[in-house]
Amino acid sequence: MLQAINDKAKGIIGWIIIALISFTFALFGIADYLGNDSAPFAAKVDDTEISVRAYQEALSRQRQRYESMFEGKLPTDAVFENRMKKQVLEQLIIRAVLDNRVNEAGYQVTNQMASEKIKTIESFQQDGQFASAMYKQIINSQGRSISQFEQMFRSDMVVQQMQNGLMQSSIIGNKTLQQLSRLQQQNRDVSYIEFNNTKYISNFTVTNEEIQQYYDQNKDRYMHPEQVSISYVEIKADDIASNIDIDEEAIRRQYDEYVASVADNEQRKAKHILIQLDSEANEAEKTKAKNKLNDALAKLKSGASFDELAKKLSDDPGSASNGGDLGWINRGMMGDAFDNALFKLSKNNISEAVQTSFGYHIIKLVDIKGAKPDTYETKKAELVKELKQQDVEKIFYDRSELMATLAYENDETLQPVAEALQLKLNQSDLFTRVSGSGLASSQAIREAAFNSAALKEGRNSDVIELDRNHIVVLRVDEHVNANPKSLDEVRTVIEITLKSIKGKEKVQADGLQALADLQQGKSIEAVAKTQGGSLKQLGKIKRDHTTADQMIVQAAFQMNKPEAGNVVYKTVDLMNGVAVIALNSVAESKVQDNAEKLQAIAKNIEMDLSNQEMTAVINFIKSQSDIIESKNL
Repeated sequence: MLQAINDKAKGIIGWIIIALISFTFALFGIADYLGNDSAPFAAKVDDTEISVRAYQEALSRQRQRYESMFEGKLPTDAVFENRMKKQVLEQLIIRAVLDNRVNEAGYQVTNQMASEKIKTIESFQQDGQFASAMYKQIINSQGRSISQFEQMFRSDMVVQQMQNGLMQSSIIGNKTLQQLSRLQQQNRDVSYIEFNNTKYISNFTVTNEEIQQYYDQNKDRYMHPEQVSISYVEIKADDIASNIDIDEEAIRRQYDEYVASVADNEQRKAKHILIQLDSEANEAEKTKAKNKLNDALAKLKSGASFDELAKKLSDDPGSASNGGDLGWINRGMMGDAFDNALFKLSKNNISEAVQTSFGYHIIKLVDIKGAKPDTYETKKAELVKELKQQDVEKIFYDRSELMATLAYENDETLQPVAEALQLKLNQSDLFTRVSGSGLASSQAIREAAFNSAALKEGRNSDVIELDRNHIVVLRVDEHVNANPKSLDEVRTVIEITLKSIKGKEKVQADGLQALADLQQGKSIEAVAKTQGGSLKQLGKIKRDHTTADQMIVQAAFQMNKPEAGNVVYKTVDLMNGVAVIALNSVAESKVQDNAEKLQAIAKNIEMDLSNQEMTAVINFIKSQSDIIESKNL
């Protein structure tokens, strides 16, 4: 319904289809370089500009992914926001660097190659087969045309060619594989003492001076997020529908069309007797044919068998031997004269003479199949709904076009839009980039409000399609920059933070003392008891051990192999404390892996190597590129 508006719309639209596509080259997603933008560039790689709009859309998608991963519970401080902005811009720069490189190197992907790859994507399939309608629906629902999507998809495949080339050049020898396999199967006997800083938090006090000093030094960690409020006008199909009345005459016309459409689908099984008559026959031939016809009609009315008469009298060589059987007939198969007679008959009745270009027919209706039309009373409510929907779509489209035009031509106010379309000018409460209430609960609304055109240039937004029956145009009323929270607002948080820091310092000291005691020969049981730590005996574990803290497992397999009769010790920082690890012994595996397992190991290692090589390639290409980053993002 809004295709024309979609063609014009330039608003930010989230690219959630990116989650549907999984390439081997998993470092980067499909970037968006489409759409013109007169705003200054976000970055420039040689002669390639990354527009502010492309950057903002990528940032929005990244924020949306984080919200999905962490159920909307994202940090609101400036440190997190700045880190995310830097990460997004870096990804776009890397993608531009790679695009330039593959173009120079002559990598290519044909339309056919891209098409075949797209058809293998599970999200575009139905019952195991590529579904064109589903594909178009998914892409269009994200505000993209098929050609735009396929262009970006093809670009991503081109970059993947470079990654595949690196993978194919990463070859692992059989001797190395055997050695790596033995390391993978290695057992290590591990114990550790854990010191948890939460155990000590309640033992510490924090002074007002300490809280004030920490607050002064870390204000940027405790910020109220940037906020805006908007005014907006909206058009809803439901509102239009409530003001539309359908007259009885229109409903009757719609019913007649419905009956005709049902009739078109009806099939009738028929038999006929054909008395053939040439179009240029003389009077004598016509009289003879009519006499033959009348004789047949008389016999049928007297109870003669239709099948036997057809076999005896019919001039149709294709049906005469079968008693005149024509099989199932749809409208339009036999011509108007034949159809009119056949579709007026009742079951098992016989027609009068029917003349066509072939001659005279006597038709018998044997059976009927197909939909039977509902009565007018039964169908009326559905017909009213259909007619109303047709009117709604036309009005909605016309009003949408007018809204888009007025909002663009008067981009410093929404008043002309509201007056011309008799719409209410609404206002929202303040909301942030990541959350809001009411209309601002929509990601599309928040993206449009924080778009630079609306936020920095004070212009009306483009038409925002929330769904196929609901559109909005907005403008920013109030903009509140990110600002530090007051000390009173964050006092409790800072107090807990400072206690955690002191607890961390305490467990680090305990850990170092425990390490010293163990290295002097004291037993691990005694040290754990003396220092107040928690002793845990993991026993013999492999690298894929999952029940213990992975930081401990990883550190244990990085430790040097102990000499016979000795134990090796090491401290490692944990999320909530410190652990002192004791590596008691190392046992090499003597089991020989089969070829299939070795191949799986080789594949994983080759992937790791290719990613390392890809990173090195990217860093080299970046060093050879002229990269300019905007300072105003």
